Amino acid sequence: MSEDLPKRLGRNMGGYLGEKIRLDECLDELQKKSELFDWASESLPISEEDSLLCLERSAEIKDGPVVFISAGIHGDEPATTSAVARMILNDLLPRECSYTVFPCLNPRGMRTSCRETPNGKDLNRDFLRAENIEVQTEIKKLHRTERFDAAVLLHEDWEANGFYVYELTKPDAPPRFGRKALEAVSKVCPIEKNERIEGLQADQGLIHPPYHLSKRTDWPEAFYLMHHKTDHALTLESPSDFELEVRIQALCEATLAVTESLINEKSINSWD
Repeated sequence: MSEDLPKRLGRNMGGYLGEKIRLDECLDELQKKSELFDWASESLPISEEDSLLCLERSAEIKDGPVVFISAGIHGDEPATTSAVARMILNDLLPRECSYTVFPCLNPRGMRTSCRETPNGKDLNRDFLRAENIEVQTEIKKLHRTERFDAAVLLHEDWEANGFYVYELTKPDAPPRFGRKALEAVSKVCPIEKNERIEGLQADQGLIHPPYHLSKRTDWPEAFYLMHHKTDHALTLESPSDFELEVRIQALCEATLAVTESLINEKSINSWD
């Protein structure tokens, strides 16, 4: 990484007060222009006035990896939605993969830069009970999709000093692509160096928790996906104390590193 570190915005101990995005313009552009890059879009209603945008694209090769990507589940994490928009509208996601993508799971929260929904609900704690319409709508869509080779969930953390990754795998299976994602990110953004992150053991920004042993009832999205739709989920956490552009680049680099790793792994296995 360059000696010129990315500019930090200054730690705000009350939460995220950084740069915002024009969410509705971003989602409108995604819906209108994504078809130029062979994406099919679907608006899934969550109220009379609002919906969740879902984008899908099939792989150009037979038996290509199938990938799930989500962003914007917390409304104070705007770089996540911006990163998804950049990858889709610049046609950066490899066409060897099939995708199901939710660019913004909490549009009502993101419009006000609030982590929760307007009624104060953290959607990323609702995937066991599924009490909120946003989560219900996502799960209903997931019931209509096949299993994924990997799920990539884009997040931000305003308390972090650098980028880090939660990597969930099958019980007793080692991490697969988290380290490659962090290596790619290190070119544009610092990596979190703390040995414990959010109370969990971390190794140079990589957390590999035994999620299957957890007795949590406030399931995050990653838990639901691991129990129902995939054997491999990576939660990417950019440090929202840095400039928006740095965070967007970091999330893009990590996501693309995961998809390229999946393609390489699939190719190697096909030779066996």
